[in-house]
Amino acid sequence: MVKVKNLNNTSDKEPKGYNTWLEFWEGKTGKKADHCGATDCDVKGRSNLVGAHVKKVDAGDDRHYITPLCKGCNKRTDEFYVDTELVHAESR
Repeated sequence: MVKVKNLNNTSDKEPKGYNTWLEFWEGKTGKKADHCGATDCDVKGRSNLVGAHVKKVDAGDDRHYITPLCKGCNKRTDEFYVDTELVHAESR
């Protein structure tokens, strides 16, 4: 598990070669997104998921990552843990 925080105003940037950030995450990990990555959220299923832009808390860098979150958790302003893989957004 990794502690993260959402990044704001990032949805206008599109991933090169992919239609959505969720597709980008799936393409880079080789996995299918099937649940919200926030460990304190129980949203299952793909229909409510987005490829969310997050940064690691206390990581000592400002790199941006993509991970699957539900639309509700994508609007969170607190710090929270995720159990899904983080994909560096600059690897696009």
